[in-house]
This record gives sequence, structure tokens and C-alpha cells, in this order.
Amino acid sequence: MITPGIQSFALSHGEQYKHGRTSLRDLSGKLPFVANGCTMLLCVEGRAVVTTNTRKRTFRKGDLLVLFSDTLFAPLCVSPSFTAEYISLSLELTGEIFYKMTSPAFWDGLYEYPVCRLSEAQYSLADGVFKQMIWAMENGNEESRKNILQNCIYNVFLALDVVFKPMFPDLGKCYQKDQSRVLFGKFMSLLAKNFHVKRDVRYYADRLCITTDYLYKITCKIEQRTPKEIIDLFVVTELKRYLDNTEQSVKDLARLFHFEDASYLCRFFRRMAGCSVSEYRNRLGRS
Repeated sequence: MITPGIQSFALSHGEQYKHGRTSLRDLSGKLPFVANGCTMLLCVEGRAVVTTNTRKRTFRKGDLLVLFSDTLFAPLCVSPSFTAEYISLSLELTGEIFYKMTSPAFWDGLYEYPVCRLSEAQYSLADGVFKQMIWAMENGNEESRKNILQNCIYNVFLALDVVFKPMFPDLGKCYQKDQSRVLFGKFMSLLAKNFHVKRDVRYYADRLCITTDYLYKITCKIEQRTPKEIIDLFVVTELKRYLDNTEQSVKDLARLFHFEDASYLCRFFRRMAGCSVSEYRNRLGRS
């Protein structure tokens, strides 16, 4: 049975930073990962197909993946040899750095291309920064660690900005990470925690203390989808993950996802996936 869990590179309550290696397999069949601040993964071996906010990406050896709190991350397929170094930093450490990044190219670039294809020289630099940050986590006092980690992450962001600027030449010169992106991140975080139970747009708008119309404007601006489309797409994606990885009956899934009954779930799935639950499972070679 799929159950929610704390992923290896997720920060525990009170943690400010952590590092390590991951195969991403501990994320299989669990709720999408949402960073509390910033998580960077540097792939050192293998290949994976992942999703960021339901968009498929290829993440392979030599790539850098940067995740923020407005990104839902999940692996779909991971090669046997896949390994990535990770560094997770809390919002407390990264928050003030975010607001130093006033370049539109940086934020739009990372949202569109969270998986960064690195040249050999860029990979060497990224690997060096990872090593410096890991050293800082294991040495010195808290104040020196904080300063080194913040300086390192700021330098990474500045370097990415240099890479992204030629890709977004028409964006304005002055930019602040606006409130809509902050609210979108909170919406996605709420969705990750509550999608099993709540599929009503008003619930999320009320939790964010905004109107449903304003939430509609935010999601259309950031993701080019309505809130309901995002909720439904997220739910059907998770249903597929359960169908792929478990033998749970439609009745059990309806209960787990708080549908009125099994027939309601079946209608929802057919509308979203274009096939019935049984047809989907038959494609997987299951009954």
C-alpha cells in the first residue's frame, strides 16, 4: 500500500540543512516532494524521468535539478544505477537570498527549466560548490555555516541567472518575486497535503485567504491552468501512481481519495485519462 512518508532529502522539523545521496527510490509510491526552502540535486550517475508540477522531465548524469516550495516533485522511472547528490536548505536560510534575486530570467528560467543541463566545466563548478557546502555543514560554528551556505547558494543562483539571461532576452530589467508566485507555491503545498480529501477550489482559496477568482488568475498566470484543472490533473496523476504500484480495488481507491463511491471515481478517471480504470490496468498487464 502506498503511504505518505518523509523523503530522505526532506528537512525534518527544525532542521536548517542536510546533504547526502539519493537513488530517488524512497520517493516511489509516495506523495510528491515539496522543498521547505530549496533542494538541489546533482545527478552523478544514471537517468530518471521525473515530474515537476506534473510536467515530465529527463534528469540524467551531469544535470542539476533545483526545487523550491512552489514545485511538486516526483520520480516516474529511475534507472538501476541512478544516484544524485543532494543539498537541502531551509526557507529560513534561503528566504533572504530569494529576494536578492531580482532578475526575471532567473525565476522564469528555473520555473521553465528546473533541470539544468550542465557543460563539463559547469558540472565541475557545481560539484565544487556542493563539496564546499558539505564541508561547511560539517565544520565550524552555526554562524560560519550559515554565512558560507548562504554565500554558496547565492553564487549558484547568480551563475544560473547568467545562463538563463540569453534565453529570456525580452524580460524587463526590474523584477521582484511577486506575491502571485508566493501564493502559487502555498497553493501547491496545500494541494500536496490535502488532495486525497479536498478537491474543491474554494477550500484552497479560503486556506490562502483569497477569493477563488484571484486563485484562478494566479494559476493561469503561473501555470496556464485553472485551479480546478491543476487539482484534477494532480489527482489523476496520483491515481495512476496507485494503479501502477498497488493492487488496490476501485472501491478502496474511492475511499482513500474521498470520492462519493467507486462509480464516481471511475467516471472521473475516464474523463481525465481517456480510458477506464480496468483498461488502464490492462495496459499494464493486470486484470
